[in-house]
Amino acid sequence: MEKPWTQGSKELLNHAAEHLENKSDFDRRIAFISIDNAVEIIIKSYLSAPKRGKASKKRPSRKELKETENSFPGLLDLLEQYDSDKLTGISLEDIEWYHRLRNELYHSGNGITVELSKVETYFEIASTLFESLFEEKLVLSKQIVYATHVGLFLEKWTQFEHKFRPKLPERERGDTAYDWKRGYLDKKGTSARIAYDEVSFFRNNLVHGLFKPSETEITEMLKKIDYLDSVI
Repeated sequence: MEKPWTQGSKELLNHAAEHLENKSDFDRRIAFISIDNAVEIIIKSYLSAPKRGKASKKRPSRKELKETENSFPGLLDLLEQYDSDKLTGISLEDIEWYHRLRNELYHSGNGITVELSKVETYFEIASTLFESLFEEKLVLSKQIVYATHVGLFLEKWTQFEHKFRPKLPERERGDTAYDWKRGYLDKKGTSARIAYDEVSFFRNNLVHGLFKPSETEITEMLKKIDYLDSVI
C-alpha cells in the first residue's frame, strides 16, 4: 500500500522525468529544480511521518522539525543525526552540493544552464534517497531512461550498493560507512578493496563535477562494478 506521505515527492519526480524527455535548456532547468524540491519533501516527509511507519525508534522532536522547516542544511543535519545509517549509495554532501547548484539556477534567471549529466545524477540521487528512507521501490508513471553514460554509471552503482548493503556485518561504533564497506571487501581480497576504492573515488569526483570522464573511462568503471558484484 502506498504511503500517503510519499505522494508529493513522487509527483515532483514524475514532473522532472517528463521534462527530462525534452532536450531544451529550459526543460533541464525545470527538471533540476523539481528534483531538488522532491529531495526536500522526501526528507521532510520522512522525518515527520508517523513513528509507526518507520523502524527507527528515536525521532526528531516537533521543536527540532519546526526549527529546520525553512532550512535545507538543518534538514540534512537532522537526517544525519537520526538516520544516517539508512542512506545507501549516497551522501549528504552530495545532496547539499546539488542543492547549492539548484539555488544558483533558481536565482540566475535564464543566465545559467545545467548539463544533462548533472540533472540525471541528481535524479538518481533523489531516487536512491526515496528508496532508502521509505524502504519501497520508486515507481513513477513516467519512467526515465538515462541518455548519458554518467546516468547509466550512477544507476548501476546504486544497484550494486543496494545489493551490497544487506551482505555487510553489523557496523561497529566509530566506523565510517566507507571504512565499514572497505573492511568487508578487504576480507574478499585486496583486489576487491582496491576496485571499490577506485570506483568510489571516481563516483565522488563525478557527482561533484570535478571532471568529465570519457566514455572509455566510464566503461572501465562499469566493468569494475561487475567485478565487485561477482565478488560479494
